[in-house]
Amino acid sequence: MAERRSEPTDRKRGSFLMNYFRKFRLTLALLLSVALFAIGSPIALGASAEQVQEVRDLLEQYHLSKPDDTVLSGTEMDKMVESLHDPYTQYFDDEQWSSFNSALEQTFVGIGIVISEEKGIVYVQEVIAGSPAEASGLQAGDALAAADGKSLKGLSSADVQKELRGVEGTSVKLTVNRGGKTLSFIITRRAVQLPAVAARMLDNNIGYLSLSGFSSNSGNEVKTELEKLEKNGLSALVFDLRNNGGGYVNAAQFIAGLFIEKGILAHMKDRDGIDHPLEVNGSKKTYPVIMLVNENSASASELLSGALQDYGVAKLVGTKTYGKGVVQSILSVKSGGVLKVTVQEYYTPAGRKVDKVGLTPNVVVNGAAEQFINAYRLAGGQKVTVTTASGLITVNGVRMAEPGITLQDKSVWYVNIKLAASILGAKLTYDTKNHEYTLSKGTQLQTIKTNDSHLRIKDGQSNIDVRLLMKKFAGFSFSSNGETLKMVASK
Repeated sequence: MAERRSEPTDRKRGSFLMNYFRKFRLTLALLLSVALFAIGSPIALGASAEQVQEVRDLLEQYHLSKPDDTVLSGTEMDKMVESLHDPYTQYFDDEQWSSFNSALEQTFVGIGIVISEEKGIVYVQEVIAGSPAEASGLQAGDALAAADGKSLKGLSSADVQKELRGVEGTSVKLTVNRGGKTLSFIITRRAVQLPAVAARMLDNNIGYLSLSGFSSNSGNEVKTELEKLEKNGLSALVFDLRNNGGGYVNAAQFIAGLFIEKGILAHMKDRDGIDHPLEVNGSKKTYPVIMLVNENSASASELLSGALQDYGVAKLVGTKTYGKGVVQSILSVKSGGVLKVTVQEYYTPAGRKVDKVGLTPNVVVNGAAEQFINAYRLAGGQKVTVTTASGLITVNGVRMAEPGITLQDKSVWYVNIKLAASILGAKLTYDTKNHEYTLSKGTQLQTIKTNDSHLRIKDGQSNIDVRLLMKKFAGFSFSSNGETLKMVASK
């Protein structure tokens, strides 16, 4: 997360950085030497003695832990930086810095797809608008079969990503399976800009806005999309920060100003324990805000969501956040390269510690679809429509990856019982003594033992027959077509 600030040195590149690279959203647009998902320091091969000494001096002068020569005794750059035991302090050579900066701005070289994996098959989860993949005709739900004639069967998402990497201007022949047909596409890799913001209007004038990263222009993008929703009669907002690993402080500060009228966004404490409050002056909203977070919501995501939670502006739904509550500054190294160094720790407006602790949601829910449904219902949503196919799940038009959530056995469909409870808006309990589940919704009640024929247990997950749900719960219906299952429920 970054913030433009005035500092007493000409070394500053003008930004404070809080960034934990996102996991689980494997993006094939990323084809860089510095992995977006890594948090360790890049190896500074061939760093000169002059560079090592200059970086040592900078670390002694700025690092939050106030290290001295006894700590920074290494003569090799990577070992010296690693001696801090701080995964966020990193030295970059010029090429690595260029790659890192591109990653932060979500600009990459690649084909432009997001992938997910289910049962050993890697699917296209999302095709990025304006990308080579979109131009070639790739579609969400396509199963990746081969790259340049090499089978991708059985490979993990990460391995598939490696197979599709390459240099800008080069091409890859990608073979996919779609609806029983085998199709091939020749796709030329080029620079791709990942959209930071996506928004849409759901039922009952509930708006949905997702933010994938706090890039330099993300604040303006959020403002623009929010204004569009408000002009269309927005009554409540579901703000999705799941898998958002952070970015620039000033982007988070700008977005906070869209929801907080006046106050402290965070307490920023330096190496001497001095608090430098980060203030916000903006406007407040009259509609409720539900914020989705998970274990990969980090840094700037935590700064923003923690503040909105403290002020009572938003309720958090999901799982405990990552817990990155430190700020990095970017310093130019005169002898060559760039140093990203931890300089502050931040606390929420109410003084809550974030680093290595994280934020606990108001409503703790596991599972991507279950989290979304709970947030939607808290915002006032009534009708839930869920479609599953090819490792993807779409809830009220919002697509996400949650493999293994449904099961088809001899033409009978089963759905994960926890997801079923969320779809129904029912309470789910489990009796360990009698080995039975109970789904209850008002006067409607269904008890099912683990050995019941209407229950299938696979990979430790219990899945319930959708026919039983439709029989026992009013307002629930389903339909299927091939490998696609659609479920609809009214509250």
